[in-house]
Amino acid sequence: MSRVLRLLIVVLIVAAAWILVLPARGVDQPIAFNHAKHGQLGCVACHDGARAGTRAGIPQGGTCLKCHATAPASVKAAVWDGVASGRRIGWARITRTADHVLFSHRRHVTVGRLQCVSCHGEIATSQRPPVRASIRLDMDGCMSCHKREGGSEDCIACHR
Repeated sequence: MSRVLRLLIVVLIVAAAWILVLPARGVDQPIAFNHAKHGQLGCVACHDGARAGTRAGIPQGGTCLKCHATAPASVKAAVWDGVASGRRIGWARITRTADHVLFSHRRHVTVGRLQCVSCHGEIATSQRPPVRASIRLDMDGCMSCHKREGGSEDCIACHR
């Protein structure tokens, strides 16, 4: 019996390590957006809520159409036809916070004066859209950053 129990414990430890340590499977995005080509515009040109909003915002077709009259070479015609006709771009979400956590871009970017690279890494030089989050949004990651950057460590500041 103890042999079975030990085996079960080992299996549970391996499973927990698999979930906690290994990165999540990447996602496919509908447009192979090249951040490096658009880098001179700055993040807020497309992510208009990054400075003043709770959410940075994921750009939709209207944002693309401000500069692009025709489809960029990297965008499939069928996808661009949807963009031009006002259909939403089906970006796959790669970051999530727990329902009880309030994360505000405004609070981090404007009040905390963090640069986008602090959380999003070198996305501005990326030639492909991200397939997974640059950092894990979990309690350890948040508290580590709050301590390093001098952010509030009061639970009520983020937890609702």
